[in-house]
Amino acid sequence: SVGAWKLGYEVAAAMVLHVKKSVALLQELKKSRWLPPFNDKAIKEVVEEMRSDAEETKALMAVHQGDEELPQEVVTGLILYMDLVDRNKRCLLAYLNARLEMLEALRWEVGLMIPADKLEKLHEAEKQYLNNYNSALDKYMKRYVAGCKQPLDLTADVEAPEDMNVQVRVVVDDPSLGDIMTTDSGLVRLRTGYQVNVKRSDVEHLIRAGKVIHVPTHRGDVVGGGF
Repeated sequence: SVGAWKLGYEVAAAMVLHVKKSVALLQELKKSRWLPPFNDKAIKEVVEEMRSDAEETKALMAVHQGDEELPQEVVTGLILYMDLVDRNKRCLLAYLNARLEMLEALRWEVGLMIPADKLEKLHEAEKQYLNNYNSALDKYMKRYVAGCKQPLDLTADVEAPEDMNVQVRVVVDDPSLGDIMTTDSGLVRLRTGYQVNVKRSDVEHLIRAGKVIHVPTHRGDVVGGGF
């Protein structure tokens, strides 16, 4: 009928608009080198679409509340509106979950020293999630077995290093580096251009974060401290 065709056309047109908004969020993730800035505006727009579709569903049901059997075009409309809500919901959950997975992976890659350019792309709720994740991981590493005296760094390399000590050079001008307390060498000052010989486990997180680089040495080389 004409009514069914008109309803189907309107819903199909709305579906195209919905697809553009929700899928655009996932496309942002795919195109980004790491994570794009949290798109709060787009998420609110998609949530509003879901609310609007839910209201349309209620309105259709209310009009035919007393009917023993719903017309076929109404059933079709209800199914399409519910599909729209479900699609938007799945897209939003995929967007949020992918971002959280990237945050967890970053924690294992660089440790606690999250680069500032990455932090500024996060929503406040994501920053809180990262803090909670750090706390849970830190708590486990300190209490992995009852009565343990030394923490177990699960984020360290899974492969044993060739040498316990390594030479590293500071390549990032980052005031937050400052001085670090090492296991064997005590307090080590880190400044741009400094090259120091330290225990690898003390600077593993800095190597992963790209703040210092491992300088390969030969056994005959003279290994010194900072300069």
